Amino acid sequence: MNTLFVNNRAIDSEELVDIITQSNGIYENTLIKLLQCNRISLEARLKTLKKNKIISKGKLNKHFYYVDKYDLKHMKDLDLQSMVVQYLVSIGLYTNKIQVIDSLDKNKQLYLSVFASGKYNYKNDKSIKKLANNRFNQLSSEEDRKYFSQFIINELTKFPIRVASFSDMLEKRYYTTSIDTVDILAIPNKEYIPAIQSNLADVSFRNLENNTTLIRDDILIYLNDSNTLGYFVKENNQYTLRAIYSVVDFFYYLTLNKNSKDSIYLSNDKADYDNADVLYFQSYLNKEKYNTIQLKRVKQKAQS
Repeated sequence: MNTLFVNNRAIDSEELVDIITQSNGIYENTLIKLLQCNRISLEARLKTLKKNKIISKGKLNKHFYYVDKYDLKHMKDLDLQSMVVQYLVSIGLYTNKIQVIDSLDKNKQLYLSVFASGKYNYKNDKSIKKLANNRFNQLSSEEDRKYFSQFIINELTKFPIRVASFSDMLEKRYYTTSIDTVDILAIPNKEYIPAIQSNLADVSFRNLENNTTLIRDDILIYLNDSNTLGYFVKENNQYTLRAIYSVVDFFYYLTLNKNSKDSIYLSNDKADYDNADVLYFQSYLNKEKYNTIQLKRVKQKAQS
């Protein structure tokens, strides 16, 4: 990804400290990608936290921050996972909340609350409207069409996503422990796909408590080298990846794969969307307030 989506989301101090605490070390650049924030503002917050001895700063090849300890593998995993956040934002899925959590085998994962406004996109983007109509017509059942339409007609769609990564062929393999959320697995490149495909299964009716091998067949895959997100489609007894290029494609995926449907929140109340969007709106206000170039132009115009 050449262009990063930054300087678009205000910093929540509690969220920032919690991420650093739970991460066991995180690169400054990873924080910027995760939080989609202003670099200067982040550096000021980090400097204050370090001065107050809440966090510590280190440097290997890049600056990183930690509380009690740090782990290079965890830092690399989170950096890969942060690219998933960047991709989601690029297609119109924004982050309401961001957390770092531990998997059952103590690897670091992201737990995101993401949101979008299908109604706004449908009304204001002709290409989105056209794609939504095409996807609607591709659905064969009336039930699926009705379900898909809910994402388009509502002000707010919000749901949790768990992001994990698999970046070492020699490490313990990734497996599904729950289908309560949408799951995204970030991998470096397509060479890792065969290892995933061999363990894909419909786990919707299985007890996953003791599962150590199977991977849900509706897993989303993020390929870092090509910056693509996709899901598996089974054709002629073979799995192939179908790419997700837009928020409409994501809604289409959610329609075809309903394992996590109970975690999806839909609302037609604009206030609900505004509550989810609060950090992005605060960033907008900050840019308006501190846009010194624009303020200077206004002042000059008033004096002329």
